[in-house]
Amino acid sequence: MTEFVHKPYDKIYVRDMIKLSLDDLISMMSSLEAASVYWIDGVLFASFAMTESEELAKKEMQNKMFLDKIIFAVYEKYTKTVKSSTNLEIGVLNMQKSKLYQDLIAWLKSQPIWNE
Repeated sequence: MTEFVHKPYDKIYVRDMIKLSLDDLISMMSSLEAASVYWIDGVLFASFAMTESEELAKKEMQNKMFLDKIIFAVYEKYTKTVKSSTNLEIGVLNMQKSKLYQDLIAWLKSQPIWNE
């Protein structure tokens, strides 16, 4: 039988963090093919991986991940969808059970940009 091993990344590098208004986040995400965002602990967010390359694949084999950016907005309570003031609507996925995303949001809240 095949052996399966769960091993989280040792380190995730984030190149940029962008705090947006709720309307701006919805506008940005609604223009993408996968128009949905994640929610954890009062934060709506999406992360974008860097463009795949052979070098990045080698780094992933070393248990490192590189994110190009994380965009986020404060949104206190989870809802299945979120609507902008101009009636754009996108889906929201509750990722509260993801340890990786819980850690990411806790880290994000500790960064100076959180209080801007």
